[in-house]
Amino acid sequence: MHILIVKHGALGDVVRTSYFARALRERWGADLRLSWITAPGSASLLRFNPDIDDLWTSFAEAQPFHYDRVFSLDDEREALEGVARLDAAAITGALLQDGRPAYTDDAAGWFDMGLLSRFGKARADELKRLNNRGHGEIYCELFGVPSVRPAFHGNARLDSWATDFLRPHGRVIGINAFAGGRWPSKELPLPELERLIDALLAGDTPLGKGLTVMLIGAGADHGRNLQIAAQRPGARLLVPNTDDSVLCLAALVGRLHYMITSDSLAMHLAIAQQVPTLAFFAPTSAAEIDDFGQVAKVVSTAPDYCSYKKDADNSSITAARLLSSIVNGPN
Repeated sequence: MHILIVKHGALGDVVRTSYFARALRERWGADLRLSWITAPGSASLLRFNPDIDDLWTSFAEAQPFHYDRVFSLDDEREALEGVARLDAAAITGALLQDGRPAYTDDAAGWFDMGLLSRFGKARADELKRLNNRGHGEIYCELFGVPSVRPAFHGNARLDSWATDFLRPHGRVIGINAFAGGRWPSKELPLPELERLIDALLAGDTPLGKGLTVMLIGAGADHGRNLQIAAQRPGARLLVPNTDDSVLCLAALVGRLHYMITSDSLAMHLAIAQQVPTLAFFAPTSAAEIDDFGQVAKVVSTAPDYCSYKKDADNSSITAARLLSSIVNGPN
């Protein structure tokens, strides 16, 4: 049985889709050959997964083979054209029909709510708001597996480094408050972020006293975190630079005692590594995120919650609400 998964990004989506490599292996056993096409920037997230036999970053690498089934999970035209060139007995997911983007009926549970929706964008957005099924449940149906469990396979050397790096700092609480500039409404408003940090450092939370706060963010977000730390000289704050390696980020996240985060890659890395997590949502769907019994969710109370608008109202995501929603203590 030769299966190919086509999933390039976003990075967090690659992480949660990778859970299904194990589920497919359990279903098909030793006879399964599982291949995956992803973006070069996503490949390191899958590199050490023992259930993936082939990891490719171009369709050219996949073209010499015949596939019993291709799971086509991206909606970009370039990806669909690549899928159309493959030798596949069956396709589940997005594809070209008469040269136009479409998707198969057995993947409707996911794509009905997406950019390719046969119902149009307005109805797709409404379906997102009405949806109460998590990504895992929908994708179990799509992949034809009974269940899925979160998992992440990182770099052992970096895992050891992260353990040594964090050990002197005691209990470390991660905060990933920003969203890379692409989704401003995913972010925690700066005044609320500062209140949250100060409350954690003061020990005025259920997480207790004497902890260290690690501010997580890449690129410009890393610079914003450095500015926040500079305003608190001597505070127990860490601002690691993880721009050069997503596996470095994964290793640090996996060794946190607790994570407070936007809907982001850092959130998925925390969930995948069973880190107790508090996540907040304004433009995106909280229902879609599987909690696996370890995630508390704070949801915007604004009328445009789950609108997938970059300027959605996130003013109801406050430090007070976050602090009152911490239900899982540190490991």
